[in-house]
Amino acid sequence: MAGELDRERVAKYVVARRGSLGLTQEQLSERAGVTVKTIYNLEAGERWPQARTRSAIESALQWRPGDLRRIGEGLEPLGMPAPAGPEEALHELSELNAYFADLRDDPGEKRRMALAFLRALYGEPGGR
Repeated sequence: MAGELDRERVAKYVVARRGSLGLTQEQLSERAGVTVKTIYNLEAGERWPQARTRSAIESALQWRPGDLRRIGEGLEPLGMPAPAGPEEALHELSELNAYFADLRDDPGEKRRMALAFLRALYGEPGGR
């Protein structure tokens, strides 16, 4: 990232989106599984949430992953993708099942790389 995020811009977008969805701070915090203080701090532009928290808030606001960062960088949120039809969803689940079956059978590097990727994607710590 080439510079600071505009937290005030993010705050305005979050407040506006929450309002357009008819949610209170409490309701948004419940949907996202975070504290009301986390929502308050985000809307006040005081703190930048961790990756997992941002993801939960984006989901609760019906935005795509990364939309909070995009807004902070001066871009527009992409919003939610159009829901997949039943056939497309079944195809995607089948594809995921095939990938995970392949990983179950691989005790080596491919499995470790997939786990590291998933941890990075979801903001998990590197190990237990």
